Amino acid sequence: MATQRDQILLKVASLNTWHGLDGHGTFLFGQLESRAERMARLERQISCLKSLNADLLLLQELNPLPFRAHWYAQKLGMRAEYVSCNSGIKLGWGPPGNLNEGLGILFPTDWQHEFLGRKRLSGELRFNPLRISAVTGPFLSFQLHESRVAFAMRFKIPPERRINGYEGRNSLLVAVTHLHVSHEQTPRNEKLVKQAEKEGKLTAAEVELMKKHFRFANTRRMTEVDQLASWLETLRQPDEPILVAGDFNCEPQSAPYNALLRRGWHDLWLESGNSSDLLESATWDAPRNTLTERVKEFQHSTARKHPHIAEVLKQADSLPRRIDFMFGQPAKNNPASKNFQLGASGHLLRVKRFGYLSGNPLTSETLISDNFDDYKSRDEFSNHAGDDLKFISDHFGLCAEFGI
Repeated sequence: MATQRDQILLKVASLNTWHGLDGHGTFLFGQLESRAERMARLERQISCLKSLNADLLLLQELNPLPFRAHWYAQKLGMRAEYVSCNSGIKLGWGPPGNLNEGLGILFPTDWQHEFLGRKRLSGELRFNPLRISAVTGPFLSFQLHESRVAFAMRFKIPPERRINGYEGRNSLLVAVTHLHVSHEQTPRNEKLVKQAEKEGKLTAAEVELMKKHFRFANTRRMTEVDQLASWLETLRQPDEPILVAGDFNCEPQSAPYNALLRRGWHDLWLESGNSSDLLESATWDAPRNTLTERVKEFQHSTARKHPHIAEVLKQADSLPRRIDFMFGQPAKNNPASKNFQLGASGHLLRVKRFGYLSGNPLTSETLISDNFDDYKSRDEFSNHAGDDLKFISDHFGLCAEFGI
């Protein structure tokens, strides 16, 4: 067993890969990028993920399934398991024809693993025929509205990846999720609404409508994190640490985030000593990430009917925020008393962002994972032709390193 300090024994990376669809349409959804742009961006993702060389990849917005999950696995020399989240109406094939989106976990082909299944967090089956959501897989679903799920697996950590003194803990419970997407009730968003009302850009009725949707989004995500935490608690073994990651679509000051902390979850970004400063930590960073400019044009149906509301929501989307997280819990039996650790996966060394490229053309030397100096030196990218080629997604990913 190696004794060198700061030796990395396990790497786990999480990324919202971005399906690039605008959510509008019946038989086909509109696309926010051309096919050539998408394929070039996916190849940039592969190069970046190869450079990270993570043991476990927790991916969101894989589309279309099952093809995309196996595509990543083949490109990276890994094995993939996946679950469907949103697929519309499918009986083998069905509308929207280009929607078949879900979550995936990629891992080394020789690791022992157990598929623990999916958990529906919201968007349950209802008797109202317009609110049905029944998704059993990429080829069989009857879904008329958004649903959110979580997906979990158990891994046996190889002996050479275990921490000296913790050999008895040889399994790790890992989950990936993607929570409801809608603007949330935060002090910053409420300030934007008050300012718009003061300037006469919103009527009193529009303000009340926005507040109603803010409250709904928070309530739905609160339900989702409660379902998620309760489900994982039923799956875990007494001496087994847990890690869950994904796009939570809420910020650190939100009620869902703090609900997870109260239930004993640790925010690994902060746990490893990273700054909470938005520029240093944001995983959704408009206007610096030019791909978010395309996503900002997509608004929910109420916003499309209310253009004044849409303008305020676009202002909210123009602000950087941290909405992608890695949360962990140590083993219940004999957890470390001081340093946060994930049992068999070892002590947490560091968590990094990744997803911005430092130069073109793409080479391994241009990949940025933990040094954003060039990125931070620019206030705007939107006026620079070709800067889309510096990003692999509309989100930044997170990579956690564990070791001794």
